[in-house]
Amino acid sequence: MPEPVNLSLTLNPDEALALAQFVKRADRDTARRHAGDEREADLIYEAWITLRSALADAGFAPR
Repeated sequence: MPEPVNLSLTLNPDEALALAQFVKRADRDTARRHAGDEREADLIYEAWITLRSALADAGFAPR
């Protein structure tokens, strides 16, 4: 299994909130529409979940 990739991201609060709103609304169907195949769609969706958690940890967890 490959090593995880750690990313550092700098956003202003408005960008962070907008991104948090997007990943809150993004679902598997959204991923499927933009992915090359089902495996890639699943990977995209799992990454969105991780991003959603990171944004929540930073205080950007929309209702």
